[in-house]
Amino acid sequence: PPSPPSPFCVREHPALPLPPHTTPALTHERTPETMADAKIGEHKEDLSRMKGAYGEKMIKKLKNMKVAVFGLRGAGIETAKNLLLAGPHTVMVHDDAKVEAVDLGSNFYLAESDVGKPRGAACEKDLADINPNTYFSVHTGEITTDLLKQYSTVIFTDLQPQWPLSKLCAYDKFCSENGVKFIWTGILGMSMSIFSNFGKNHEIFDKDGAPERSIVVANVESVPAPYEKLDDFLAVHLPKYFDVKKMGYSAKKEWAIKLLEEKAGLKFEEKRRKRLTVAEILDYAEGNPKTANAGKFAGKITTEGERHLLHSGEWVKLEEIQMSKEPESKEEGKFEYGAKVTNINSTVQLKAHRTNPRIFFIGDISSLGEHVKGGIGNQKKMSVYKNYQLLEEQLYNPSIESGVQNFMKFGVSTKLHLGLLALLQFHETKGRLPANLDDAEAKEVVELAKKIKEEKGLFFEVDEELVTKMAKYATTETNAMAAIDGGFVAQEAMKQTGKYSPIDQFIHFDAYELVSGDGKAGRNDRYGHYVSLFGEEFLKKTHESNYFLVGCGALGCEFLKNIAMIGLGCKGEIHITDDDVIELSNLSRQFLFRRKHVGKLKSESAASVACEMNPEVKAAMKVHKIRVEPKTESVFNYTFWNNLDFVINALDNIKARVYMDGKCILHEKMLFESGTLGTQANSSVHIPHKTPSYAEGSPPGEGQGIAMCTMTNFPYEPVHCIEWSRTMFGNMFEDGPAAYEDMRKAGVDKFLEKVDSNEAEGLPKLQSALKWAELAKNANLETCVQLAFDMFIEEYRNKVKDLISCFPENKKDKQGLPFWRGRKRFPVAQEFDASNDVYVDFLWHTACIFADVLGVAKHEGGSNGYPSRAEVATIATGLKVPEWKPKKVEVEEEGEEKKKPSFSADDMNLLDKLRDDIKKIDVSALPAIGPADFEKDDDSNHHIDWITSSANLRADTRRIKRSERHHCRMVAGRIIAAIATTTASITGFIFLEVYKKLLGMDDVNKYNWSTINLATNQIISEMPADPKQVYTHVSSHQEESQGKGIVTKKLTNIAVPNNHTCYDFIDIKGDLTFDELATAFQEHKMIQGGLEITGIFAGKADLYTTADVSMYEKQKAKAMERLAKARSEGHKRAFQRQIDSAQAYIDSIKAQKVAKVSEKYFSVCGKPADPELPFILLDISVGVDPNLPEWLKARLPKKDDLNDVEVVTPKIRLWYK
Repeated sequence: PPSPPSPFCVREHPALPLPPHTTPALTHERTPETMADAKIGEHKEDLSRMKGAYGEKMIKKLKNMKVAVFGLRGAGIETAKNLLLAGPHTVMVHDDAKVEAVDLGSNFYLAESDVGKPRGAACEKDLADINPNTYFSVHTGEITTDLLKQYSTVIFTDLQPQWPLSKLCAYDKFCSENGVKFIWTGILGMSMSIFSNFGKNHEIFDKDGAPERSIVVANVESVPAPYEKLDDFLAVHLPKYFDVKKMGYSAKKEWAIKLLEEKAGLKFEEKRRKRLTVAEILDYAEGNPKTANAGKFAGKITTEGERHLLHSGEWVKLEEIQMSKEPESKEEGKFEYGAKVTNINSTVQLKAHRTNPRIFFIGDISSLGEHVKGGIGNQKKMSVYKNYQLLEEQLYNPSIESGVQNFMKFGVSTKLHLGLLALLQFHETKGRLPANLDDAEAKEVVELAKKIKEEKGLFFEVDEELVTKMAKYATTETNAMAAIDGGFVAQEAMKQTGKYSPIDQFIHFDAYELVSGDGKAGRNDRYGHYVSLFGEEFLKKTHESNYFLVGCGALGCEFLKNIAMIGLGCKGEIHITDDDVIELSNLSRQFLFRRKHVGKLKSESAASVACEMNPEVKAAMKVHKIRVEPKTESVFNYTFWNNLDFVINALDNIKARVYMDGKCILHEKMLFESGTLGTQANSSVHIPHKTPSYAEGSPPGEGQGIAMCTMTNFPYEPVHCIEWSRTMFGNMFEDGPAAYEDMRKAGVDKFLEKVDSNEAEGLPKLQSALKWAELAKNANLETCVQLAFDMFIEEYRNKVKDLISCFPENKKDKQGLPFWRGRKRFPVAQEFDASNDVYVDFLWHTACIFADVLGVAKHEGGSNGYPSRAEVATIATGLKVPEWKPKKVEVEEEGEEKKKPSFSADDMNLLDKLRDDIKKIDVSALPAIGPADFEKDDDSNHHIDWITSSANLRADTRRIKRSERHHCRMVAGRIIAAIATTTASITGFIFLEVYKKLLGMDDVNKYNWSTINLATNQIISEMPADPKQVYTHVSSHQEESQGKGIVTKKLTNIAVPNNHTCYDFIDIKGDLTFDELATAFQEHKMIQGGLEITGIFAGKADLYTTADVSMYEKQKAKAMERLAKARSEGHKRAFQRQIDSAQAYIDSIKAQKVAKVSEKYFSVCGKPADPELPFILLDISVGVDPNLPEWLKARLPKKDDLNDVEVVTPKIRLWYK
């Protein structure tokens, strides 16, 4: 029989098919309890990018999370959307309020036809369609406590008549008493507030989500324990009758310095005394036995490298440390800082050194003797448990997150909190928020703020201007603020899993600097809130904008949503581009896409969905399906760039970002840039002549690769092994087969031409082609297994034994220190054993990929056409392990200059022999093979399995921790951890800056560069930096000079004009010759004489180099004199050749000067992809004009063996047409 009616009511949407696990009888009454019995995960999903951020533990907990979201205005819809993308067990939404036309400006799932309907019902279909693996429902009617306790987290958004402050406090208290996490958030115009209460004893197993760090121990010693603070130092060394606690700061500092002088014998001048910091004082005290912490000891651990990046209070698992005394306990322990450590190879709590980033301290190790050798450590994140207060307790004595910092608005959070309190009380009394732009009610709210401050004794300042704005615009919201808020709130809800730090307990943020009072009330359409905030002129400029959105992935989808909500460019031109297609893994964060879009182009699909959100943008939408790169400049041409107002980047790689940055510099276009990594993100605005360009920054993580010597011979972290395996994959399965296919398709003669063009690189290519030609002839499964076996023996046994043979365990280096120390881990060779499952797994995965490459026939025993593991294991038992024959190994130390590979006479002889061998091959008889194309997203192709197996065997040879398959996939596949919450939030921050551009703000100090971290609740906003300037300066360095020892060389860099930036160009007009260009350069207003061009370049290509004609004219004249005197025919011919050679140089120099720059440019660089482009960019080298007066030359910097001068100018932009 049907169950009795439940307050949790779900309507069946006619257009929404029932999930496969649902029956019609359950669609009207489906509670989280009944849903838990149904099967989940019916639909295939790829959460790799999300797993990269969250990890397996959080994902598993997320799948059991049940969340209720109340309120579906902008903040609510953003929160619900982000939660559904993450895929918790259950998401329920509720909003019975009627849709108003202005709601369409922030709720992207509402249409004009929905006006007058309940918001929940209007959004139901689109929300349900986001994630078929999450149980989704809409509740209507009363909110009861029975309803709330069905969820693990409840979220109330905004302020509605159904939940005034008193109700929110009651809901919060009930939730806290029943183990339910409670979150409230509200957007009040251009401010947002979030309150979070995770109840009592909430476990946080990972406070920040940062990867656990590893260290290599350089030294361990027992030392007096460091002082915690100045009071401890004074308490130990001052007489007992001194009451240190009653001393003021200055007195404490003065007494501490006296102690250092009297006990340690140090002397400080008066100026130095005043400048000494507490950290310096304590460092001095701890460094002297007479002022050290007597009687208390700690273990001081110095690590390899520049910094260990660990913090006080964290834990690290130490291993492989050998001390001179046996540990008191053989068992590993867990020791807090300050405790006696009985076994150093344990999990210990640390205290970071206050000034030295390589050192940290642990508990007392004085009983363990001295450090002998060795030591590694791995950070261990320990769970912490926190208690949180009720909303009613926090209102007037709040904890406000300190991580929200705007360096232009210090202390704004407390002002916002007081304004919020006043608005909450106004809403409680009147059942609504103040009317839009109502001065009288705004004044009433200001008075409420003053009254609350007085009655509650709050120390907060009443900022009347800010509170007035909060009141006048409290009913409005923009999608930018909703995106920021929804990202933070959805992430906050997911913190119930125990990963990341919950908000403690209020967070406030505003952007009221955008509101100038030009707003107008009364407009009742999707743009009504924007007009109320910013005015009609803002909307006109918004709609008439022409811009370029580059990328339609995760960032691009969120940007298009913002674009649709405000109608950005709907009466201008909206250009978007992306050449990528939609994959299953995109669906967890690129919210415009659904399963029906998989395999389709991102740009077309994203544009189509955005136009459904706001049909007004359809006519202006120009969809491109190509990359932005030099090859596509015929499409994105000079006219295209000139017509743009600004550019929004939504790219995921540095190369494309730098290219777009260069185009924006060249065409002087404003660039909005952003990027994400897990829960972290940043946004920046690049304004021509006012801020640095994107390329002038230092993108985090770029250019910080692994040293080749580390990866090849001395790995010490799991990532080194994974990167080595990825390189080996290319060498084994891609490069060799590709060389063979190149030979087979091109033919032997053309293949040898390529080899001869670069003999050093051609030799290994030739060797590979011959090897694979032999393998391809009679390939079978036995061949593939033999290849796998040979690889195992060579890489995991032979090379390891060779290394040990050349560098035994007791080997000393050039300084007489142990060779195997610090980051160098003594290796362990792997001896093949067919009964070892780890070894057989490697053979199986390797043989499968070789079989794929060689086209070996399908085997019935395996799956997807690959041989079965049993087949490979059977063959492996019959393989004979060859005898090891030692080989000499040469290694390069990290930091040493890499030796250039030489091509010896032996190499040349081998090349000749192989060239002869390959000429005997009939390529027409060779079978085709298929080089492996590394694919991280296909679980059936054995690629990631091989990387995992190979990397872990490599780790075993160095006793390094093994890696999980998912981690190997992330590293080898270059997968960037990405989640929807961070993406949504950072695009909101970008659009706040876009609003400023549309408002016509010219003052660069009004713009913000923002950095956020949703894991630790950080929002850091700061003014953009000044553009990077090239200025005149002198640099010096020391080097060894033959016969002179160490000398100091100076380089004077002269910038002309001084302090120029990347936005400055020397603009010269005309289709000029090189001679004319040189003259125009000297006469240009930025140069004003004194310099001459010595070279002109197009990138790395030489176009023009100055040469002295007179030198060749003298050579010619001298040769002519000798020719006239010559008697023999031989001498006459020789002198005539000298005359002809000199004349050829003279003609060449003269011809070079009169040649057109543009013609030379295009002959070297080829015709431009953009035929409209009227200029070419030229790099130049310049020198001092030799015709300068002697008195002026004397004032120039000296130039000799120890002093050099370099002149730097902007690039020339030659407008040749």
